[in-house]
Amino acid sequence: MLKEASAKRLMTYDQIEQKMNTFNYGMNDQSNKPPKIRAEHLTNSRIIGSASQKLCLFKLIPIIFDDVIDQLTNTLDIYTCLREIISYTYSTKFRKSWLPYLDSLTTRFQSLMVHHLSQVVISKVHFVTEYSRLIGANEPATHFWCMRFEGKYLYFKQLVIRSLNFKNPAFTLIKRHQL
Repeated sequence: MLKEASAKRLMTYDQIEQKMNTFNYGMNDQSNKPPKIRAEHLTNSRIIGSASQKLCLFKLIPIIFDDVIDQLTNTLDIYTCLREIISYTYSTKFRKSWLPYLDSLTTRFQSLMVHHLSQVVISKVHFVTEYSRLIGANEPATHFWCMRFEGKYLYFKQLVIRSLNFKNPAFTLIKRHQL
């Protein structure tokens, strides 16, 4: 969406960076505040940050960029479809009657991605179509998601870098974690 805003000359990369820096995050979003988005991140199509920071940014994009969001015709449909898929998959209670609608949403998302953004379609886009089957078999996705693993993995990754001990990193991590 941000690249489309720049391509349509609605905003420059500097304006996007400025809006991200000046946005006032709420009390609940302070801990997951995304890092600064620079122009090189947008040109490389790689936004840095943890999974929870990217989720926070994803949810707040329409609020941060409220003045240009209506003019993004191609990616706005994809965003709203993905936003609805995420709201269903992250729900703690899930009714079986929602499965056909989730299946149609995921199929629509995949077709929108192939039609509008065919150059960036990766295998994860296809995996989205499996969500309704997985949720139908295993209950809500929050029972088998990996967000907690991502947070713990980031902690251990930072410990390895800070400790500068590469001979036996597993032993170092165990000792540090138990302290």
